[in-house]
Amino acid sequence: MFACTRALAALGMVGLCLVAPAYAQIAPGTAERPDEALFVFGGPLTSGNFSDAIQPGRWDLESNVFVGAGYQHFFYSYESFQLGLEAGLGVRVGTPVSAEAWAGLVGRLSEFEIGPINITPSITGGLSVVTDTIGAETTRTAAAGESAAILYYLAPEIAVSHDDHPEWEAFGRIQHRSGGFGTIAHIDGSNALTLGLRYKF
Repeated sequence: MFACTRALAALGMVGLCLVAPAYAQIAPGTAERPDEALFVFGGPLTSGNFSDAIQPGRWDLESNVFVGAGYQHFFYSYESFQLGLEAGLGVRVGTPVSAEAWAGLVGRLSEFEIGPINITPSITGGLSVVTDTIGAETTRTAAAGESAAILYYLAPEIAVSHDDHPEWEAFGRIQHRSGGFGTIAHIDGSNALTLGLRYKF
Protein backbone atom coordinates (compact mmCIF):
# COMPACT_ATOMS: atom_id res chain seq x y z
CA MET A 1 0.00 0.00 0.00
CA PHE A 2 2.87 2.37 0.88
CA ALA A 3 4.56 1.62 -2.47
CA CYS A 4 1.32 2.37 -4.31
CA THR A 5 0.92 5.67 -2.42
CA ARG A 6 4.45 6.68 -3.34
CA ALA A 7 3.77 5.76 -6.97
CA LEU A 8 0.59 7.88 -7.04
CA ALA A 9 2.47 10.80 -5.49
CA ALA A 10 5.21 10.46 -8.14
CA LEU A 11 2.62 10.47 -10.91
CA GLY A 12 1.02 13.56 -9.41
CA MET A 13 4.36 15.38 -9.35
CA VAL A 14 4.99 14.45 -12.98
CA GLY A 15 1.58 15.82 -13.90
CA LEU A 16 2.25 19.11 -12.10
CA CYS A 17 5.63 19.46 -13.80
CA LEU A 18 3.97 18.95 -17.17
CA VAL A 19 1.06 21.28 -16.51
CA ALA A 20 2.92 24.24 -15.02
CA PRO A 21 5.04 25.20 -18.07
CA ALA A 22 2.23 24.39 -20.44
CA TYR A 23 -0.24 26.84 -18.93
CA ALA A 24 2.26 29.62 -19.36
CA GLN A 25 1.93 29.37 -23.15
CA ILE A 26 -1.63 28.14 -23.78
CA ALA A 27 -3.45 29.95 -26.56
CA PRO A 28 -7.24 29.96 -26.73
CA GLY A 29 -8.84 27.24 -28.83
CA THR A 30 -10.94 28.00 -31.89
CA ALA A 31 -14.14 26.55 -33.29
CA GLU A 32 -12.06 24.86 -35.99
CA ARG A 33 -9.54 23.43 -33.53
CA PRO A 34 -10.81 23.05 -29.94
CA ASP A 35 -8.10 22.79 -27.31
CA GLU A 36 -9.91 20.56 -24.77
CA ALA A 37 -11.51 17.13 -24.91
CA LEU A 38 -13.21 14.56 -22.71
CA PHE A 39 -13.37 10.88 -23.67
CA VAL A 40 -14.54 7.46 -22.53
CA PHE A 41 -13.27 4.13 -23.84
CA GLY A 42 -12.98 0.46 -23.05
CA GLY A 43 -12.19 -3.01 -24.32
CA PRO A 44 -10.61 -6.38 -23.53
CA LEU A 45 -7.05 -6.96 -22.37
CA THR A 46 -4.84 -9.29 -24.37
CA SER A 47 -2.43 -11.97 -23.17
CA GLY A 48 0.11 -11.06 -25.85
CA ASN A 49 2.82 -8.42 -25.90
CA PHE A 50 2.57 -4.93 -27.42
CA SER A 51 3.95 -6.24 -30.72
CA ASP A 52 1.02 -8.70 -30.81
CA ALA A 53 -1.55 -6.02 -29.89
CA ILE A 54 -0.75 -3.97 -33.00
CA GLN A 55 -1.32 -7.01 -35.26
CA PRO A 56 -5.03 -8.03 -35.40
CA GLY A 57 -4.18 -11.55 -36.53
CA ARG A 58 -2.22 -12.13 -33.31
CA TRP A 59 -4.82 -10.99 -30.77
CA ASP A 60 -5.37 -13.41 -27.87
CA LEU A 61 -8.09 -11.82 -25.75
CA GLU A 62 -8.42 -12.29 -22.01
CA SER A 63 -11.70 -12.26 -20.08
CA ASN A 64 -10.41 -9.13 -18.29
CA VAL A 65 -11.76 -5.78 -19.50
CA PHE A 66 -10.50 -2.19 -19.24
CA VAL A 67 -12.92 0.76 -18.88
CA GLY A 68 -11.70 4.35 -18.49
CA ALA A 69 -12.17 8.06 -19.04
CA GLY A 70 -9.75 10.90 -19.69
CA TYR A 71 -9.19 14.60 -20.32
CA GLN A 72 -6.94 16.33 -22.86
CA HIS A 73 -5.75 19.94 -23.05
CA PHE A 74 -3.77 21.04 -26.11
CA PHE A 75 -1.39 23.94 -25.56
CA TYR A 76 0.59 24.04 -28.81
CA SER A 77 -0.32 23.75 -32.47
CA TYR A 78 1.54 24.12 -35.75
CA GLU A 79 -0.38 23.64 -38.99
CA SER A 80 -2.04 20.21 -38.63
CA PHE A 81 -0.08 19.15 -35.52
CA GLN A 82 -1.24 19.58 -31.91
CA LEU A 83 0.61 18.87 -28.67
CA GLY A 84 -1.08 18.65 -25.29
CA LEU A 85 -1.50 16.96 -21.94
CA GLU A 86 -3.62 13.94 -21.10
CA ALA A 87 -4.72 12.43 -17.79
CA GLY A 88 -7.13 9.61 -17.09
CA LEU A 89 -8.56 7.09 -14.68
CA GLY A 90 -9.62 3.54 -15.45
CA VAL A 91 -10.67 0.23 -13.96
CA ARG A 92 -9.40 -3.16 -15.11
CA VAL A 93 -12.26 -5.55 -14.37
CA GLY A 94 -11.37 -9.18 -13.76
CA THR A 95 -9.60 -11.17 -11.07
CA PRO A 96 -8.59 -9.11 -9.23
CA VAL A 97 -10.16 -5.71 -10.03
CA SER A 98 -7.39 -3.16 -10.57
CA ALA A 99 -7.56 0.65 -10.82
CA GLU A 100 -5.27 2.61 -13.16
CA ALA A 101 -4.29 6.28 -13.37
CA TRP A 102 -2.10 7.80 -16.07
CA ALA A 103 -0.77 11.15 -17.26
CA GLY A 104 1.46 12.26 -20.09
CA LEU A 105 1.93 14.18 -23.32
CA VAL A 106 -0.29 13.63 -26.36
CA GLY A 107 0.49 14.56 -29.97
CA ARG A 108 -2.05 14.41 -32.80
CA LEU A 109 -1.95 15.04 -36.54
CA SER A 110 -5.21 16.27 -38.11
CA GLU A 111 -4.31 15.94 -41.75
CA PHE A 112 -6.03 13.00 -43.41
CA GLU A 113 -9.42 13.46 -45.09
CA ILE A 114 -11.60 11.18 -47.18
CA GLY A 115 -14.48 13.34 -48.36
CA PRO A 116 -16.30 14.50 -45.19
CA ILE A 117 -14.45 11.93 -43.03
CA ASN A 118 -11.45 13.08 -40.99
CA ILE A 119 -8.84 10.56 -39.81
CA THR A 120 -6.61 11.67 -36.95
CA PRO A 121 -3.69 9.55 -35.69
CA SER A 122 -2.26 10.38 -32.27
CA ILE A 123 -0.02 8.95 -29.58
CA THR A 124 0.11 9.50 -25.84
CA GLY A 125 3.16 8.76 -23.71
CA GLY A 126 3.71 9.15 -19.98
CA LEU A 127 3.44 7.18 -16.74
CA SER A 128 0.83 4.72 -15.48
CA VAL A 129 0.06 3.67 -11.91
CA VAL A 130 -2.07 0.65 -10.93
CA THR A 131 -3.35 -0.68 -7.61
CA ASP A 132 -2.76 -4.31 -8.63
CA THR A 133 -1.69 -6.42 -11.59
CA ILE A 134 -4.16 -8.39 -13.69
CA GLY A 135 -4.13 -11.21 -16.24
CA ALA A 136 -0.89 -11.71 -18.18
CA GLU A 137 0.61 -8.76 -16.31
CA THR A 138 0.44 -10.75 -13.06
CA THR A 139 2.23 -13.69 -14.68
CA ARG A 140 4.95 -11.50 -16.16
CA THR A 141 5.49 -9.60 -12.92
CA ALA A 142 5.90 -12.83 -10.97
CA ALA A 143 8.34 -14.22 -13.56
CA ALA A 144 10.43 -11.04 -13.56
CA GLY A 145 10.33 -10.62 -9.79
CA GLU A 146 9.72 -6.88 -10.25
CA SER A 147 6.94 -4.45 -9.38
CA ALA A 148 4.49 -3.18 -12.00
CA ALA A 149 2.91 -0.54 -9.73
CA ILE A 150 4.33 2.26 -11.86
CA LEU A 151 5.30 1.77 -15.52
CA TYR A 152 5.50 3.78 -18.71
CA TYR A 153 2.24 4.47 -20.54
CA LEU A 154 1.91 4.39 -24.33
CA ALA A 155 -1.32 4.74 -26.29
CA PRO A 156 -1.27 4.83 -30.11
CA GLU A 157 -4.69 5.81 -31.47
CA ILE A 158 -6.64 6.44 -34.66
CA ALA A 159 -9.73 8.68 -34.43
CA VAL A 160 -12.48 9.29 -36.99
CA SER A 161 -14.84 12.27 -37.19
CA HIS A 162 -17.33 13.75 -39.68
CA ASP A 163 -17.41 17.32 -41.01
CA ASP A 164 -21.06 17.70 -39.92
CA HIS A 165 -20.13 17.11 -36.25
CA PRO A 166 -16.35 17.59 -35.91
CA GLU A 167 -16.64 17.96 -32.14
CA TRP A 168 -17.33 14.22 -31.84
CA GLU A 169 -14.72 11.54 -32.53
CA ALA A 170 -14.86 7.76 -32.44
CA PHE A 171 -11.48 6.13 -31.90
CA GLY A 172 -9.55 2.93 -31.44
CA ARG A 173 -6.64 2.90 -29.00
CA ILE A 174 -4.16 0.43 -27.52
CA GLN A 175 -3.86 0.96 -23.75
CA HIS A 176 -0.27 -0.16 -23.14
CA ARG A 177 1.94 -0.09 -20.06
CA SER A 178 5.46 -1.49 -19.77
CA GLY A 179 8.87 -1.08 -18.21
CA GLY A 180 10.36 0.65 -21.24
CA PHE A 181 12.93 -1.99 -22.24
CA GLY A 182 14.08 -2.36 -18.64
CA THR A 183 14.47 1.34 -17.79
CA ILE A 184 11.80 0.95 -15.07
CA ALA A 185 11.30 -2.83 -15.07
CA HIS A 186 11.84 -5.75 -17.43
CA ILE A 187 8.10 -6.16 -17.98
CA ASP A 188 5.71 -5.78 -20.92
CA GLY A 189 2.86 -5.11 -18.52
CA SER A 190 -0.59 -5.05 -20.07
CA ASN A 191 -2.26 -4.25 -23.37
CA ALA A 192 -5.95 -3.46 -23.87
CA LEU A 193 -7.67 -3.14 -27.25
CA THR A 194 -10.17 -0.34 -26.81
CA LEU A 195 -12.83 1.66 -28.64
CA GLY A 196 -13.99 5.05 -27.43
CA LEU A 197 -15.88 8.29 -27.96
CA ARG A 198 -14.42 11.79 -27.54
CA TYR A 199 -16.08 15.22 -27.25
CA LYS A 200 -13.90 18.20 -28.18
CA PHE A 201 -14.62 21.74 -26.95
